[in-house]
Amino acid sequence: MTRSRENGGPTRTLSTAETGVLLAVMAHLIWGGMAFYFGLIRHISPIEIAVNRGFWALPIAVAVVWYLGQWPDVRRAVTNPKHLAILALTSALIVFNWGFYVWSIEVGRTLESSLGYFINPLLNVVMGYLFLGERFTRPQKVALGLAAAGVLIQTVALGHFPWLGLMLAVTFCLYGFLRKTIPVGPTQGFLIEVAIVALPLLGAEWWLAAHGEARFGTNLHDTLMLIGCGVMTAASLMLYAASIRRIRYSTAGLLQYMSPSLVFLTAVFVFGEPMNTLKLVSFCVIWAALAVFSVSALRDERHRRQDAAAA
Repeated sequence: MTRSRENGGPTRTLSTAETGVLLAVMAHLIWGGMAFYFGLIRHISPIEIAVNRGFWALPIAVAVVWYLGQWPDVRRAVTNPKHLAILALTSALIVFNWGFYVWSIEVGRTLESSLGYFINPLLNVVMGYLFLGERFTRPQKVALGLAAAGVLIQTVALGHFPWLGLMLAVTFCLYGFLRKTIPVGPTQGFLIEVAIVALPLLGAEWWLAAHGEARFGTNLHDTLMLIGCGVMTAASLMLYAASIRRIRYSTAGLLQYMSPSLVFLTAVFVFGEPMNTLKLVSFCVIWAALAVFSVSALRDERHRRQDAAAA
């Protein structure tokens, strides 16, 4: 963080961590709103929605990379076999995740899918602890314990093994971890990911059209809504990839409770899915965990700034 003077007054710029948190919040607000958006197009196949999420994100990624002058970075990444292989894996993980998430909303299992994204931050914390050397203060450990308790209550309230939620959690956790651990920028990496799957996605759309199941091009409303899926997808994933390169992976995990909480509220108050006392309790416990962790993280960041200023 730096300080400068403009018109005689101090101006504070955001630190790297604060910028990362802001980018993460923006990404999760978009993701949280996607449940409502997908609910408006339940008559469209989840396969076609997943296809269009990836395909229409491609021109947006190209435009952003061109505007930022990042083509040399893209060329370096695609000529590195290891980085290209990892991005091929992350592209497969995210398309798989998209498809099952949309399917869960269309079949009325939005609450179960939100459970998956409640579980995912805990997996992020475990990955950060095991592989990235991240450690936690006592309040943060309390927050993690509360979060784990909230997820356990959610699982009990669900009444059966949450295979759908776990599948969504594991695939997205692996996606975020792999993207954080390779030296490829967020927009550059996203462009490569969607480029890798562009032809298979186009083939899937052709197959749907050949079998009379495609909605794209049949009317203006469905066509624009499908294109909008790509716009929202590109914006959220590029914001998320940019954020996790600036903040601790465990912090990214705890912030991730924002989007499933919005999905939870959408499922209950918009889609009318049933909510019992246990589900409500779990929701409150998880948000309490997020509050405790956030306060502790902000206090630590303030202490680091003070120590840096004193040095």
